[in-house]
Amino acid sequence: NTHDPYRILISEIMLQQTQVDRVRIKYAEFLKTFPTVRALASASLGDVLRAWSGLGYNRRAKYLHECAREVVRVHCGKFPLDEAELKNLSGIGPSTAAALTSFAFDGESPMIDTNIRRILVRVFFRTKIPSDKELYAFAKALIPRGKGRMWNYAMLDVGATKCTARNHSNDCPLIVLHGSVGDFVYKKPQPKFTNSKRFYRGKILKELAVKKHMTRSGLLKIINVDTSTMNIDEILDDLKKEGLIAVTRGVIALPS
Repeated sequence: NTHDPYRILISEIMLQQTQVDRVRIKYAEFLKTFPTVRALASASLGDVLRAWSGLGYNRRAKYLHECAREVVRVHCGKFPLDEAELKNLSGIGPSTAAALTSFAFDGESPMIDTNIRRILVRVFFRTKIPSDKELYAFAKALIPRGKGRMWNYAMLDVGATKCTARNHSNDCPLIVLHGSVGDFVYKKPQPKFTNSKRFYRGKILKELAVKKHMTRSGLLKIINVDTSTMNIDEILDDLKKEGLIAVTRGVIALPS
């Protein structure tokens, strides 16, 4: 129940690849720590990563931090109204820009998440799934003039409660259009997470969020990695290149 673009941005970025139940608590905690875009922009990346810890995909936190700084530096602390300008901000792709345009500014841009994509495919495309670009253009043409916010909220609610991926409801208001449907699978199965690079990246950043700084040997002992099968130095190098950790004289820490 907010039209604040900053709060909408936080929720959209957090909800990317993360379940709603995990996001709810973190969202409230994050906003308590960084209540405004200026507060987030003035914080260190290390503090942002600590507040983000537990949500995974930590590059999202880095992009969010960069985005806040760009909003403050380039746009004097106010989010641009133009969708094309929003896309120029760090970490904001077509879907997030559309969400900001519609939910914050009541623009006629389609917010296409997993739920809305499923509805559009079931009703209009059936087995031929279009590209994201094609789907966006098609969905934009459906929005009633001046009803962007209402339309997107309605689509999200129907997708989350009635036109679901599994156990589809017979009360779905769209059943007269798409008929009887089975379970919907759009994306390929996720690769194995446990003991993957992403798994150890997350463990490293989670430990650093608590310990503040550690040596390589101390870190290896805590994360309990088998160095014969996993190149931990490659992971550390990647994290350093991405700016997610800092390494000074053998001491590893989150960036200040």
